[in-house]
Order: sequence, then structure tokens, then C-alpha cells
Amino acid sequence: MTTRNFPEQLSDMWRTRPVRLPDQGHVAGVCAGIGMRYGVDPVLVRVAFVVSAIFGGSGIVLYLAAWVLFTRHGDQASPLESLMGRGTSSDSSTKVIVILVALAISASAIGPVGAGFGGSGFIGAFLMLAGWWLLYQRRPEAPALPMPDGGFTSDPSAYPQPPFQNGIFSHGMFMHNAFIRSMYTQATASNPPPSGPAPGDPDYLQTGTPDAAAGTAQPDTAPGSGPNLRKEPAESGPSTKDNSGVAAGPPAWDPLGVAPFAWDLPEPAPVRDLVPTRKRRSRLTTTVLGLAVLAAAAAGAVAVSGDVTWMTPARVGAIALAVIGAGMIVGAFLHRGHGLLVVTGPLLGFVVLASIVGPMDRSNWGDRDWAPTSAAELQPVYTSKFGQMSLDLRNLELSEDHTVAVDGSFGNVEVLLPENLDVRTTCSVDAGQITQCPEPGLDVGRDGEKGPVLTLDAAVDFGNLEVRRG
Repeated sequence: MTTRNFPEQLSDMWRTRPVRLPDQGHVAGVCAGIGMRYGVDPVLVRVAFVVSAIFGGSGIVLYLAAWVLFTRHGDQASPLESLMGRGTSSDSSTKVIVILVALAISASAIGPVGAGFGGSGFIGAFLMLAGWWLLYQRRPEAPALPMPDGGFTSDPSAYPQPPFQNGIFSHGMFMHNAFIRSMYTQATASNPPPSGPAPGDPDYLQTGTPDAAAGTAQPDTAPGSGPNLRKEPAESGPSTKDNSGVAAGPPAWDPLGVAPFAWDLPEPAPVRDLVPTRKRRSRLTTTVLGLAVLAAAAAGAVAVSGDVTWMTPARVGAIALAVIGAGMIVGAFLHRGHGLLVVTGPLLGFVVLASIVGPMDRSNWGDRDWAPTSAAELQPVYTSKFGQMSLDLRNLELSEDHTVAVDGSFGNVEVLLPENLDVRTTCSVDAGQITQCPEPGLDVGRDGEKGPVLTLDAAVDFGNLEVRRG
């Protein structure tokens, strides 16, 4: 038993990677191809892609990458290899470039190395690739694929050659001496026409009968009786008649009695293959789209590596859209680049939607704890979007009145008040419950002495709220 090292296994896993089956899938046939390759239900593969797309966005990036890297069933190369000139693919170059643009934007926005969902995208991508590795370990050998639609494939092994069979005609069937025409003689009073079959009978051309031999043995006709239509032989030679006196007749399947050796047909003219003139395709569309992909990828790399907050996904898409717009202006003068319109619409929609939504502020995500001890450290507003929130004011000392707002969106909120601080509290919860909160109005604390008043406004959208002393 031979064991292969890790690089060899990775190379073999890539060599036997799945093929896309669009006819059996919903979008590009990636999930159907993975299910066929590794013997799993494609529904489970789709669920894995959807879950990884929701949590981190890596499912979208991996699906688009598989779209351009996996070969379609029946093609010679993947769409990306076909775009690089390493084979042919049924996917058009414009379609492949559109997918690459979407891949670059999604990778820079929500992918494993993008700015979305923290490190969840990287974790989702790692789990998906690890699952691919485990599926390969389960079935390292690729199964036989079905015949593509239409019955044609580029694999020559899919077409077995049938054994050669002899035809119904054998050698020498139509030899020149198989049939012999009878000589024509002029009938006279002393040389009556021989009796024999009628012209419509199958044996009409047979010669060698006693009557035919007697007719041909008569001397020439008398002068003035008409032209002699008898054909003299060009040269003497051995007789082609059978010893039995009867020559072989034409086959029964030849109703006209015409032997093939008597055919005198002209040779057919050679057929000339008409090669249609191919219209030269302009490379303006592919060039401009390639420049747009490079510009979007460079902008995304700058946003990630340099931590540039203003380089949002909308601005990345706008840069690619600007490159395409410049290419359309050039194409307007050259009457080229009509394929750029296919990309402009979806990309423009993405830029508009991303601009409306805007970048997501994740600074208030996660568990938050605050414990101010003086009026200088006390903030007017404390917010939390996702996670637990705790505001500890037990060590706070005030010299004048202050107002503090506590706002929690998703999660529990806890506020701890000093024992002797005068507090005026308002509590509200949209979906959840208030576990503890002081009575409405002014609460002077346990010492009963009046002093600076802290006005607290606590509100929670989804979660529990608790405001208590000590």
C-alpha cells in the first residue's frame, strides 16, 4: 500500500475536481456537480453554501469561484481557462468577466478577507474547504459521468467504434462479362425473327438460345432491303458464351435489365467547401472589463490592507463603473463595445443599493461594559447593537445634575446605581421584559438627603432590562 504526501493529494484533488452540471442544478450546477462527484445529496451541498453565505458571506465567494474554476460538463476547459486561451468553453467571455467582477466585489466586501462580519467569513471559508477535503478523502476516484445533452462529448473514449462489417456486395459481382447483349439483325422473308421472350420479360436480353443462335448465323440481308444493323466484333477473341449455350442474365433486382458495366455517367464535380468569412471580433469589451476587474480588486486590496474606512463596497463598485463608463465613451467613437451594456446595468444597481445601505457600523457589536467614576468620564449616551450591555455607576460621584440615555437593540441591559445617589429613572422595553426598575419619579436613595440628580432613560428593543441599586 502506497501513501501519498499532502501536496500530491492536493494536486490529485484539484485534478479530479467536480464538473458543473447546469442541467441538473438551479444556477450554475456547482452543487449538483459536487454531489455527483462525491456521492452526496446536492441539497446538503446547497444548504452548506447558503449557511456559509449568511454567516460571513464566504458561500457567495466560493460559489462564484467554483463557477469560473470548475469545467462545465462537455466542455474542454473551465471558463477562466477559456478566457486565458487554454481551451474552449460554452460560456461567453462577457459572462465570465461579469462573474469575475461580482467575485472581486463580493470578496472585497463580505468575503474571507473582506470587511464583512469580522472573522466569520474566514471561518466559513475554512470550514467549506475542509469539507471539500473530507469529501475527497471519502471518494478519491472520480465516477463516470453521464453523456452530455445532445449525445456529443469531447472525450473520444465515450464513442466506442463498432466492428467492421462486410456489405451486401461482393467482389466481382458486376464484372463486364457477366452480361452479353444480343446482336441485332434485320428480319427478312427468308430470315424470320426468332421466337423468344417479349421485350418486357426478364429474359429478354438473354442470348445463346438455339433460336438466337440460328438468327445470328444467317447471312447478310439482301441488297436494298435496308441497312444492316448487325454490330461486327472489333477483333476476334474467345467466346464469352457459356458452354451450356445460355448466357447469364441480369439479377432479379434489376427490373430494367441494365448492367452496371453499361453505365456511362459523368464524374461528379468536386464539392468545394464554402468557408464563411468570420467577422473580426473587437477586443474592446474584454479589455475594458479586465481593466475594471483590476481596478476593483486594487481598490478592495487597499481598503483591506490599509484599513481605509472610506473605501466602502459602494465606492469599489463605483471605481469599476467609472472604468466601464470610460470604455463606453471610447466604444462610441469606434462603434465597438456593445457588450459593456450587459455589465453596466447590474453594476449600477449594486452601486446604488450599496450607497443607500451604506457601511455597517460594527463598533457597538458584542458585549460592552462601562464603569465611570466621575462626571468627566460619564457619557451622555450608551448604546449597544448586539450583545450584553452593563453600565456600572456604583462608584460615580456627581456635583451637578446629569442626564444619561441607555439604548440597547439586541441583548440584555443591566444598570447598577449608587446607594445614595438621587435618580429619576424611566424604563421601556419593546420585546422582552423589565426584570427590575425603580418606581417612576425621583428616588433620593437610602440616606434621604437631596443632592445632584441623575436622570436615567433606559430603553431596550429586544431583550431584558434591569436597573437596580448596589
